[in-house]
Amino acid sequence: MEHTTFIGTGRNPDGPDLPLGLGAEISSDPKAMETFRGMTSQQKQAMIHYIRGAVNGDEARGRIADVVRRLGAGQRIW
Repeated sequence: MEHTTFIGTGRNPDGPDLPLGLGAEISSDPKAMETFRGMTSQQKQAMIHYIRGAVNGDEARGRIADVVRRLGAGQRIW
């Protein structure tokens, strides 16, 4: 069975839903996507919680950019 990354809303059987903006940014960077796929559900949930904790859209976009940069560098930061 092929493993796909769940992006969007709904019931994801493999872990937390990935917000659309974050999913779009991660999927645009092959290394970030590879690192993301190697994360556990708990790591993914912590990352999503960090992004959703932003107080406004600008901060959320900054957090997404930082996360994608780190994932692109191969860092599993959660």
